[in-house]
Order: sequence, then structure tokens, then C-alpha cells
Amino acid sequence: MDAIRWLESLRQQGMKLGLENTSELLSRLDDPQNKFPSIHVAGSNGKGTICSILANTFTLNNIKTGLFTSPHLCNIEERIRINGVQILESDFVKEIEKLHLICEIEPKITPTFYEATFIIAMMYFASSKVERAIIETGLGGRLDATRLVNADCCILTQISLEHTEILGDTLLEIASEKAAIARKGAPLISIWNDDKKVRKKIESSVSSSELIEWYRNKQNEDFRDEAIGLANLALSKMDYTMECKDGAKVTFWPGRMQKLQTPDGSNILLDCAHNPSGLSRAISEISMNYKGIKKIIFGCTNQTNIDAFLQPLILYVNSSRIDEIILTEPQEGRTKAISTKRLFQKLSDKLPNTCITEIPEPSEAIERGIKNLNKGTLLCIGSLYLIGNILKVLNLDNRDSMNIFRK
Repeated sequence: MDAIRWLESLRQQGMKLGLENTSELLSRLDDPQNKFPSIHVAGSNGKGTICSILANTFTLNNIKTGLFTSPHLCNIEERIRINGVQILESDFVKEIEKLHLICEIEPKITPTFYEATFIIAMMYFASSKVERAIIETGLGGRLDATRLVNADCCILTQISLEHTEILGDTLLEIASEKAAIARKGAPLISIWNDDKKVRKKIESSVSSSELIEWYRNKQNEDFRDEAIGLANLALSKMDYTMECKDGAKVTFWPGRMQKLQTPDGSNILLDCAHNPSGLSRAISEISMNYKGIKKIIFGCTNQTNIDAFLQPLILYVNSSRIDEIILTEPQEGRTKAISTKRLFQKLSDKLPNTCITEIPEPSEAIERGIKNLNKGTLLCIGSLYLIGNILKVLNLDNRDSMNIFRK
């Protein structure tokens, strides 16, 4: 059996929310997810940042720590890390082979691609004897496979309207799905939400009011500072004395406000922003902290409200001296990219003073973006898949480049 080919074939299953298949397969494996305690993180934006900082904080304090995140930027092995380093391909293949054998036991079970990667992570963490795991929810929370981990603390990052076709049309419905990661007797740490009904919904997910702690983000606080504050609150609730500011110092989270330099001294800034609130926050941080941006490469996947999604970008470009926006189409993603033609139709009338170029292939888009920058900055922003495409083009998709712990 070709292990990787079998795993890739599971993509045909599509997305299926539910715990039954995952629970049964984990049971056949003697429940590896219960061999270590986990911190479980859900939300719409900032999950990966807080997970990476938390994981590195534990690692820095000599606690062997597993980290499961999704989706990946360039290579599937990025989803599974111990002490900041992603699983070796050879180890990954061995775990796939073990899982395949378990799936073939009668009655046979065919997991989804996501369920399989999660189970493989649990197998690898257990066999590697990690002392703690940090687990990022994939979609929602209540019916996400990660809901099966042994969590002694749960964290909710910012919640916004996303995946409405699956999670619900209102913020209240989405909050209900995500807050369902709360465990009986375990603390739940949540970003403060201005909507009283949403707060009530989140509060109702815990068994005691003493278990919930609210984090109020400060004015103009970026995702990283917010993640540090939220993580510190979680650690204090768990009676740890370590500080996440030290973990943050050694944390490199690829594709999130990642700064690169070209041989001629020009700059590239990469950031993922996949929903309206995420793009709004990213543009706000960029406008405050990064000057000299001359060109933008932008590409995204389908949005519930494309006009609302694009609005922060339009406002930023019209208030800045941007020479050119290069529209492109993210490749190899789970979600279909919006065509450059449609993006052009949405942006051309609203950006009358900006050159807009359509280059569907990301590798060609980055080539044009770098050309004639003259020591200015190229901003690459949009879908996580787009940022992964660009990192591959720049040869920054190897294991060393993806190491998130950099002491």
C-alpha cells in the first residue's frame, strides 16, 4: 500500500462533521488521545498564533509538547509537531500505515482526510510520550474530531461569521458550536464579546461560573499581543507560573506577519487572512506598523459576503500609495479560489487610481510582484493556501523553514 496515496484518497470523503468514526478508530488504538492532557483551542481568528505560543512556552519550560494545527501551509507534516519540529515524513508514513490497518478491521471505517490526520497526531504524540498537547480545532467545535481530546483547559479566540453554511447564519449559532469545546470541570478562557447574547451563550457552556475567565483585548492590540494575554490567562487559571512572553520570543509562526528580504534589499510581508474580521485586523495592523508597501498580491477563497470581506483592503489601498495590486488564485486548497476575473470586477470601480493586474498562477504573480520593487515592500495577503503557494515558490517550505521554535 502507498500510504500517502491512501491518505490523499480520503479527501474524496469531503468534510463530515461528527465524532462516531473518529471515536471508534481511537478506541481500536487504545485511545491515544487520553495518554496526555491537552489544551483545546477554538475560534475564528488567531487560533494558530495562540497555539504556537502556548506550545513553545511549555517546550521552553522543558515540558515535551505536541502541537496539532490545521490546515497546513505547504506540507501536511506541518500539522503535527513536537517541541516545534514537524513530524518526519518517514514517521508520518509509519503512522498512516498503522491507521490503515485499523481502518480495515471489520466493520471497515473510512475516515475523512482531516479525521485521519488528527488520529495520526494522537498516535504519534502518545508513542512519543509527550507530556502535554496543544490542539487547534479544525471547524466549529461541537462536532470537530478534536473534541475527543482529554482537555484540562479550553480557549476561545475571536468569533466571527464564517462557514455559515455549516455552523449557522448568526454569531450566536456559531458561538454555540465553538463554545461546545468546554469540558466539565475544566476552565474555559474566552475573548470578551460585546454581544451580551453571545457572552450568555458562551457562559452557558460551562458547568460553573467559576470556570470561565474573560479576556478583554486592549485598544490597537495585534493578534500576537492578544494571544499572549489570552494564553497567560489560561496558564494562570491552570496554576502555572510560567509567562507566555518568553514563549512568544522563541515563536516563529510561518505566514503570519512573516517578513522576508529579497537579494536586492526589497522586502516581502506575508499574512493569512481568510475571513472579514481577520482581513480587517490584519490590514489595521499593517497600516499601523508597516510602511513603504508598494505592491500587493491578493487572492482568496469563496466568501459568504465578498463585498464586506474586500472593504478593509479597498479602504487601505485608497488611503495608501500602492503602485499595483496583483490578483491571483490560491492553488491546492480545500476551498475553491475566487477567480481573478471576479475579483477584478469587484475592485476595479472602487480603486480607480490603482493599477490592477490579473495573474491567476501564484508563481507568476510573485515573479511580477518582486520585479522593480526598488527596496520597497511587497505585501502578500489573503488565503492561507495562497501564502503556502508563495512560500513554496520561495523555497521556504522545508522542515527547517517550518520549525516554529527558534531559541
